[in-house]
Amino acid sequence: FPVTIALLKLLKRACENKEFVKNDQYLTEGVLILLYVLRDVFCGIQKWRFENALVKLKMCKSILVVIAKVMKLYNEAQEERQESKAQLMTLIEEHMLPALHTGPAHHTLLNIVSWCSALDNLNVEEYVQRKVCSVVSHTLTVLSLVIKLSPPNSGLEQALVVSTGENTNITSQIASYTYQNKSVKVSLHATRLLTDISTTNAVSLYSALGSSTVPLALAFVNRLTSRSQDVYIKSSILDFISAAVETQPSVTELFMSIEKEGVLGENSCLHPVLDYIKRSTTLPLVLVCSVYRLLYKIWHYRHTAAITALKNTEKFWEKLCKHCFEEIDLDKTISSYQLLIRAYTFHILANDIFYNPSEATSNMVSQLQERDCFLYWTKVLKRICSSVEDISLNQNVLSEDLLFMLPLSEAYLSFVRAWRSFLVVTLVVRDNKDDKLKDQITFHIAGALYNQTAKLDKRVTLKASAEFASLLTILLKRHNSSSDQPVLIRVCVQVLETATKSPHDLNQIVIIPVLASLLNVLQGLDPKSKKQVLKDSGSTNELVILLSNQITSVNPNQLVALSCATLSQVIETTGSDETWFNTIKTIVPGLVRLTEENVLSATHEVSEALLSLMLCLTNYKEGAAALQWSNIQRLLCFAQFYSEKLDNSAQLQRLWFLVIQIVINMLQTLEMKFAEDAILFASIRHDRFMSVVGSIRTDFSHVNEAELFSRLLYSLASYLDTWHLKAAHCLSDVGTILGTTVPIITHYLMTTSSTTKDDEITKVLAMLSNLTAMLRIMTPGILDLLKEKLSVQCSRAPLLALNFTTPSLGSEGPPSYGILTGCMKGCLILLLKVDPCKTPSSGSKSDDFPSQKSQIMFALENILYVLISQAQQMIMDNNISPAEIYHLRRELGMELKSILEGVNRHHRRGGSSPRLDRTLSSSSSMGNFLEHSQLSFFKLGYNFVNNLLQT
Repeated sequence: FPVTIALLKLLKRACENKEFVKNDQYLTEGVLILLYVLRDVFCGIQKWRFENALVKLKMCKSILVVIAKVMKLYNEAQEERQESKAQLMTLIEEHMLPALHTGPAHHTLLNIVSWCSALDNLNVEEYVQRKVCSVVSHTLTVLSLVIKLSPPNSGLEQALVVSTGENTNITSQIASYTYQNKSVKVSLHATRLLTDISTTNAVSLYSALGSSTVPLALAFVNRLTSRSQDVYIKSSILDFISAAVETQPSVTELFMSIEKEGVLGENSCLHPVLDYIKRSTTLPLVLVCSVYRLLYKIWHYRHTAAITALKNTEKFWEKLCKHCFEEIDLDKTISSYQLLIRAYTFHILANDIFYNPSEATSNMVSQLQERDCFLYWTKVLKRICSSVEDISLNQNVLSEDLLFMLPLSEAYLSFVRAWRSFLVVTLVVRDNKDDKLKDQITFHIAGALYNQTAKLDKRVTLKASAEFASLLTILLKRHNSSSDQPVLIRVCVQVLETATKSPHDLNQIVIIPVLASLLNVLQGLDPKSKKQVLKDSGSTNELVILLSNQITSVNPNQLVALSCATLSQVIETTGSDETWFNTIKTIVPGLVRLTEENVLSATHEVSEALLSLMLCLTNYKEGAAALQWSNIQRLLCFAQFYSEKLDNSAQLQRLWFLVIQIVINMLQTLEMKFAEDAILFASIRHDRFMSVVGSIRTDFSHVNEAELFSRLLYSLASYLDTWHLKAAHCLSDVGTILGTTVPIITHYLMTTSSTTKDDEITKVLAMLSNLTAMLRIMTPGILDLLKEKLSVQCSRAPLLALNFTTPSLGSEGPPSYGILTGCMKGCLILLLKVDPCKTPSSGSKSDDFPSQKSQIMFALENILYVLISQAQQMIMDNNISPAEIYHLRRELGMELKSILEGVNRHHRRGGSSPRLDRTLSSSSSMGNFLEHSQLSFFKLGYNFVNNLLQT
C-alpha cells in the first residue's frame, strides 16, 4: 500500500508539473498507470485488506485527486484543441471515460457518496469523520467532472435516479448533503454536483427529489437570507438556481414563487437577490457575480414573470447598473469577477432593450453615454486584450474561489461578447445618432482586433478575435462614413496581414469579417476624394498584394469571392495606377486559369466573382492587355456559360452576361487590337444571338440578354471591314437580326400599357438605341453624300429595301424603309406616354422618365439619319430607275412629313396640326420648334422632306 500511495502521489505531482504535462509521451504513460489503478485498485477498494480505515481513505483520496487532475487536463486539451495531445485524448475518451460512465468505476464512486450518510449511525472519532468527508468531497468533485462529459442516457445518469430503497435515490442523497453540518466542503460540493446534474436533460430534479424538493427549496432560500451563512454556500445555491432556470422549469417555478400580476411570493429566492443587488458594493465579489449570473439567466431564457416582478421594484435599473459606472484600476491585477459582473449587466441591458424597450432602459443608456461609459469600456477591452492571462497563475486565491472563478481569459471573452451585444443593440438596432461616438468606438474596436490578432495563443483569444471582427463588420455596415478613413483602412490591412501569417486558421473568424468591413469602408468613400483617401492610408500596395495572394491561394470560396470584390473596389478607387497594375499583371494568368477551373467544376459563386474582377480590369488598358495576353479568349468561348435551350439558371445567366460585358469592354478599351477576337466570339455565338432574337417575338424574359447582344453588335459596327473579312456569314445575318428585331420592338412600343414594367421598357429602348446607332455607323455619312463626295461607302449595297408596307410581327429579312418609318411611329406613340402634354394644372411626366425620353429621342434621330442617308444614296445611284426614285420621294416624303408633324404637335403641347403648305412655306410653326436645341437635328429632316416633295 505505501508503494501504491507513493505512486499516486507521484502521478499527482506529475500532473501539476508543467514540463511533464507538455510531454505527451510521459502524460500518456501516466494515464495508462491510472487506468490500471482505476480498474484493479479503485474498483476493488472494498475487498482490499487495509491496515486501518485511514489507509483506505488515504488510498481513495489519492486516486480521486489524480482522476480529477487528469480530467481537468483533458478538458483543457479539448478546449484548446491541442493536436499534440491527440493520443492522450483518444486514450481518455476510449478507456477512462467509459469506465467512469458505464463501467464498474462509477458504481464505486456512488458507493463512496453514501459513506457520509453512514457517519450518523457510526461512533467514529472526529478526525476520521473529517477524513471521510474529505474523500466524499473529492468524490463529488469527480462526479461533477464526469457528468459534464457523460453521453446521453449513460449508466451514471441512470444510476442517479434509480431507487436505492425507501423511495430514495443517489440524487436525493446528494441533496441531503447540502444540509451537512460536519463539513462545509461536502455541502458546497454537493450543491455544485446538483447544479451539474440539473444541466443534464436526462434527469428531472423535481421528479428525482420527489417530496424533498419543497423542503430543499425552502432551506436554500433560508440560507440565502441568512447573514451568517458561508458566502461560498450562497454562491453555489445561486448557481444551482441559475442552472435550473435553463433546464429545470418546475424547480425554477418553485424557487421564483411568482404570484399573480408580477408579485413576489413570501418564499421567493428573488427577495434575497434584490437585497444583494442593493448591497452589492459591500458584498464579496464571488457572491455578487453569482447574483448577476442568475439575473442574466432569467433575462436570457425570457422568464417573463420574474422579469416583470424584478422591474417593478423601486429603482431596479439604477441598482443593477451601478457597477457599469465604476472604473477598474487597470494598473492592478484585474479579477475575473469584475469583468463578469459588468458582462452580465450589459447582457441584461441589451436583452431588455432589444425585446422590450422602455423609458427606464433608454434613460440608463443615455446616462452611460453622457458619462462616457461607452468609450471607457471599449478602451478597457482594447487595453487588456493583448495581456490576458489565467488568473489562477498570477493571483493567490482560495481553493473555494476556484470553484466559482473563471480564468481571466474566459471572463474577458464573456465581457467581449456582452459588450458586442450591447453596442449592436444601442448603436445599430436602436440607431444612435451620435456619429462621433460611433467613429471613436469603431476605431478602438479595430485597434482591439489588431492587438488581439497579434496574440493568438489560446482558444479564448481566437474567439475574442472573432467577436471583434464581427462587431467591426456590423458597425461599418451601418456607419461607413468614418471621419478618419485612411487610419481605419490601414488598421484593417494590418489586421489582415497579421491574420494571414498566423499558424491558426483564421479565414472564417477574422479574415472574412475584416475583408467585409474593409469593403464597406471602400464603398462608403466619397467619390470625389476616395482616391486620395486610399493614397493617404499608405496601404494600397500591401492591400493589393494581400488580396492577390488570397485569390490565387487555396482558400474557401467565400474568401475568394470577397477578395475579388474588395480588389475590384480598390482598382475602381485608384483608377489607372501603377500601384495595382504591377502586382495584378503577375497574377492575371493564374486568375484566368483559376476561372477556367471553377467554370469547368461548376463552382458558379467563385466564377462570378472572378469574372466580375476581370470585368473591372477591362476598363483599363493595362488590365485588358494583360487579360488578352493571358489568352482570355479561350475562356470566353467556353460552352459551359449558357444553355442552348435558353433555360439558363439565374446564376449561370449572370456568368453569361458577365462574359458578354467583358467582350464589349475589351473591344472598347483595346479597340482594333481585340476586334478580331470579338468578331470571332460573335461568330461562334451567333446562333445563340439568333435564338434570343427569335424568342423575344413572344417572350421578353430574355430582353436583358438581347440588349447586351445589341450593345455588342453596336461595338462591332466600327470594324465592318475586319468583320467582313473574318466572319462574313455572321455579318450577313446582322441584316436579318435588324429586320426581325425592329418590327418586334415597334409592336412592343405601340402596345405598352400602364402595367408594363419600367425596367423592361428601358431595356427595350436601350436595345433599339444600340441597333439604330449600329445602322447609323453602317450607312454613309450625310455630309459626304450631300457634298457629292462619294466614297467607298457609297459603293456598298443599300442597307434598306425599297418597301413601305407595314411589316408583320413575324417577318424576316433585311430592314426596309417601311420598317424604320414604322419604328419612328412606335417611338412617337411611346413618347406621348412617357412625356404627355402639359396642362395649366398639371406638370410634365417626363421628369419621372428622363432616361426613357432621351432614349426615344436618340433612336428617332438615328433612324432619321439612316433614312436620309440611304435615300440620298439611292437618289444619287445611277443604277436606280427613275420610277423607283419617284416612288421613294413620294412615299418617304409623306411618311416623314406625317412623323415630323407628330413630333411638332407633341412639342407644341397639344396645338393643332399645321397645314402642310404652311409648314413648307414658312417657319412659323415647325421651324420655330425645330430651333429648340434638343431637336436641332430634326431641322435637317424638315429640309430633306421639303426637298423630296418639291423635286
